[in-house]
Amino acid sequence: MDELVKHIERSLKERGFCLLLEDELESYWPSEIKGADREKQIQTFAKSRGWNVSILNTDSGARAVFEAAPY
Repeated sequence: MDELVKHIERSLKERGFCLLLEDELESYWPSEIKGADREKQIQTFAKSRGWNVSILNTDSGARAVFEAAPY
């Protein structure tokens, strides 16, 4: 999880957002975790670090966009 945090922090600093695709999400939140539970875990992770996250579920899997939460 530390590597994920570093990756997101780096992207936020460089671009202001971080996009994670299904294969990246799968490493931390396996798709066996069903729908709302998986989204809640991702939301909780983001909130605990002061980020917002938008999750989009598509035919090819989930996508999550992390952004710094406004102060």
